[in-house]
Amino acid sequence: MSAFEASDQSLRLFCAEQGIAVSTFRHWLARLGQAATVNAAPPVPSPVARLVPVEVVDEPPAGSGVVVVAGGGVRIELTPGFDGATLRRVLATLGAGA
Repeated sequence: MSAFEASDQSLRLFCAEQGIAVSTFRHWLARLGQAATVNAAPPVPSPVARLVPVEVVDEPPAGSGVVVVAGGGVRIELTPGFDGATLRRVLATLGAGA
C-alpha cells in the first residue's frame, strides 16, 4: 500500500505495472481501511463569487454623449438628447465657411 501512495501514479496504472487487478487492490485497500485515501479526489477549489456595489441611475451620466472633431480643429460635443436639426445647421454653417 505504501508503494502505491509513494508512486504518484493513478490506481489503474500502478496496478497494471504491478500485475494486480484493480478490483483486488481495492478489496485489500478496503479491508485495511485505506479505501478512502485512494478513492478521494484532490479538493477542487470552488470559484469565489464577488459582489460589487452598483448604482442604478435614470439618466446617463454627464459627458456620455458623442464628440465630433471636424477639420480645422472644430470640436462638437453632443450630449444625449441633442437636437438633430440644430446639429445639421451647425455642420452646414461650418461646411460653408470652409
